[in-house]
Amino acid sequence: MRTGKPWRPNPGYRHLLVLPICLLLVAPLSVPAQTTGTVEGTVVDQSNAALPGVNVELAGRSLQGTRTAATSASGTFRFPSVPPGAYTITASLPGLGKVQKTATVSLDATATVLLQLALTASAEVTVSGQAPLIDSTSTTTGSSYSAKIIDKLPVGRNYADIVFSQPGAQADFGKTEARSLAISLYGSTSAENLFLIDGIDTTNVMKGVQGKDINNEFVEDVEVKTGGYQAEYGRNTGGVINVITKSGGNEFHGGAFAYYNDTGMRAEPDNGMAANYDTPQYSQTGDSQFYNYIYSKDVRQEWGLDLGGFLWKDRVWFFGAYDRVNNTTNTEIPAGALAGQIADVDTTKNLGALKLTYRMTDNQSLIASFFQDPTTDTGAINDVNHPVNGEPLTYLGRQERGGRNYALRYEGIIGRDWLVSGQVARHDEKNSINPRTAAGDVPEFIDHTAALFQTGGFGLIQDKDLTRDFAGASLTRFLNHHEIKFGAEYEKQTADVVKRMSGGQQVEIFGNSVNPGMPIYRHFYWTTPTATLSDSGGPALSALDVSVEHKNTTLYLQDRWSILPNLSVNGGIRWDRQEIVGADGRVHMDLKNDYAPRVGVIWDPTNEHRQKLFASYGRFYEQLPMDLVIRSYAFERQPRIVNYDPVSTVPDAAAESDFGTSSAILGGATEPTDPDIKGQFVREFIVGWEREVRPNMTLGVKGVQRDYGRVIEDFLCDAVNGIYCIGNPGRGIMTNLFALDYVTQFPAPRARRKFTGVQIDLTKRFSHRWQGLASYLWSKLDGNYDGEVAPYTNVGADPNISAAYDYYDFFTDGMNLGRITNTGPLSNDRRHQFKLSGVYIAPFRLQIGVSTFYRTGTPVNRLGYSDAYGRYEFFLDKRGTQGRTPDTYEMDVHLSYPLQTGKWTINFLMDVFNLFNTQRAVLLDQRWGFAESDNMLATPANPEFGKALLRTPPTSVRFGTRISF
Repeated sequence: MRTGKPWRPNPGYRHLLVLPICLLLVAPLSVPAQTTGTVEGTVVDQSNAALPGVNVELAGRSLQGTRTAATSASGTFRFPSVPPGAYTITASLPGLGKVQKTATVSLDATATVLLQLALTASAEVTVSGQAPLIDSTSTTTGSSYSAKIIDKLPVGRNYADIVFSQPGAQADFGKTEARSLAISLYGSTSAENLFLIDGIDTTNVMKGVQGKDINNEFVEDVEVKTGGYQAEYGRNTGGVINVITKSGGNEFHGGAFAYYNDTGMRAEPDNGMAANYDTPQYSQTGDSQFYNYIYSKDVRQEWGLDLGGFLWKDRVWFFGAYDRVNNTTNTEIPAGALAGQIADVDTTKNLGALKLTYRMTDNQSLIASFFQDPTTDTGAINDVNHPVNGEPLTYLGRQERGGRNYALRYEGIIGRDWLVSGQVARHDEKNSINPRTAAGDVPEFIDHTAALFQTGGFGLIQDKDLTRDFAGASLTRFLNHHEIKFGAEYEKQTADVVKRMSGGQQVEIFGNSVNPGMPIYRHFYWTTPTATLSDSGGPALSALDVSVEHKNTTLYLQDRWSILPNLSVNGGIRWDRQEIVGADGRVHMDLKNDYAPRVGVIWDPTNEHRQKLFASYGRFYEQLPMDLVIRSYAFERQPRIVNYDPVSTVPDAAAESDFGTSSAILGGATEPTDPDIKGQFVREFIVGWEREVRPNMTLGVKGVQRDYGRVIEDFLCDAVNGIYCIGNPGRGIMTNLFALDYVTQFPAPRARRKFTGVQIDLTKRFSHRWQGLASYLWSKLDGNYDGEVAPYTNVGADPNISAAYDYYDFFTDGMNLGRITNTGPLSNDRRHQFKLSGVYIAPFRLQIGVSTFYRTGTPVNRLGYSDAYGRYEFFLDKRGTQGRTPDTYEMDVHLSYPLQTGKWTINFLMDVFNLFNTQRAVLLDQRWGFAESDNMLATPANPEFGKALLRTPPTSVRFGTRISF
């Protein structure tokens, strides 16, 4: 067992210290994410001979001042650290006149320009078109979306909504906070992505999902990396969503905006169900795991303003914005004595952003960023722990979410060959939920004999304050045909968590088939680290009140080597270390061997930067979210006390006998961890071809394969004392798993999740009034482990401590342990996906944006109930044997018309979502029955089996206006 002593240097780690010291002599320090791009190119004469000493100038609205460079002996030039935007590149040489090209620079991308000068007696400028679309230096797959395009597409007000336009992106059923989206990319789950805004890691600290909400008016550029990225990106096994907010400029720009939509602007939902992920309800069968979604009425009002400009031209720019969102949701109570009554919740968001850009010298900048998303819900909280299914005190509460982000970033170009950048940042999150008044702080009662009708108090009360502090730097050296980059990062995550039950406990009421006159009460609460079932008065009522932390260290080295003008190799190695510190101050897990190699090859057959063949391999390690340290290393102990008394917490043997379940205390002081535990990672292989088939249009074909190499999970390791441990399935202390008989052991299956896909995409850059992206993806996702989210259970994410490996039985039907059934197509498997999005600006100024998709359904299973767990953990047949959910298709449309009045523009906006009102089922009821005895029935005991639990949203309309100058 690990001692948990603090780490101290030892000889085995000296090589890790020597490496960065040596590298600092030849290469500079990198921040966690690129916030800029690069322009590079070559200047030639009429015979295509390189021209040295040519003066090249870069200018654009996103750049403070202009930048100049002289071509090298080989005629090449480079402008690194260029903010995203549109630029003009001008080359001039006495006697050869001038030539100009335009280029659009995207986040972390290279725009390559070929400029040809010719003998001329005039110094007139010749404009010769745009730079090629293809980045012939990169193996990264994904897309970049500028603010000008996002504004014209029918997307939600959350910046991450644009990600669903990306091939390979879909929503899963991961439990996220109301302000964030559940984004699955190339078979990964929504708890496996990395979210970066202005270089700040804004990923949710607790669960690993999207952790920040900013609106589209704040955004300058969104880059979605789906794979093939270099070593500077890590801590994720999914994709990277990289965002840059707007900056100011040498002219003042600003305006105001407002949006409005309500239930009256939405079609009637099919069968009374709406695709509102934020209004879950318990089902009527006594199961909180598969909750139905009910129709709610809401009114959403949003308004804001923004202003950007300069405090000192070409020297100090600013951008500031504020967005206020008010939303009222009315929900009809579905059952019980209050059925038909309306409960409402008022939601208020105060979104804001501020950025200052200071050009210290011609080649050095300092950027300060701030943005926030505090959100408050007051009224009917209506989540899985507080459903609107009872007396008002059980659901009336106040929830506070969101937080603030701060960053200070330095970027400097030293001479011709050095690029230095560094950043310090803080990400704050809060998630607290409390009764609206003190009257709700009394025990809550859930009656299983009356459709889970709730009485008494509010139930779960919690207060979570989570922080991520970051410091990182990078140094890039341009050396002959090499671009060498070294980076070092350190971050500290902290979580201060308080959890308790209102009035100290939550009490469930069950009927008693043995003694019908004596109902059974099961008491749930938190207790002290030393409490036992034999304590006088029962285990003490208490609360979980802990402080825990993570310490994460990263070093990486990467090189982009141009072997030939048309052949490049990108290589790199990344090392991550994660130390997980429990509430006792000890290091309980030290993942110090996470080495992630990356390599890619890019060949341009024509050497014109209009075509490339590429291949890449990479290993990507997960950064464990803090849910594990809070749940496993923080003395979380939860009694389940069974008796005949609604108040007492003393176990009663007679009640336990009637109920068929003993009282127990779940959890322990801290869970033992395999002393040789290794990090969780995904392997990725990509091959692809891209070609500019005509000006401003590219065609691409890509093959992608991603699979798990290793995972981290918890499991029952001591059946006698009910102790769980954490390890790597199939190795070390987790070589075997106990069955539910707590005696028999079986070999632990290795976790398998394999994604194989072939993607064809056609991209049209904005020109001739239109822009578009069309894609088709064939893919297969199979295995026995969904990942950080188990969508089939609809309970959200418990990263690395799910129930998947708790008992061997969960890989079977629970009856025949000799037959593995938990294998086959995984929950996010879709064989075919077609997507199309685009923008067209009509000659009469009407702007039209369209986003549409068609995709096949996901697998349907026959799930069996576990009496011991009170959940659906058994696969009664192999995965996917019950067919698939229906194919789904949608079309969304955006219309806007700008009216010019002097310097002001008034833009009238309308978005129509799900234009054809195709309310297709996306989640079916997969429960075979409601008790373990139902699992062996030939026909389902659940009359709702196979019926829709959730559908795509009905048609809805949103109106808006923007006034800008």
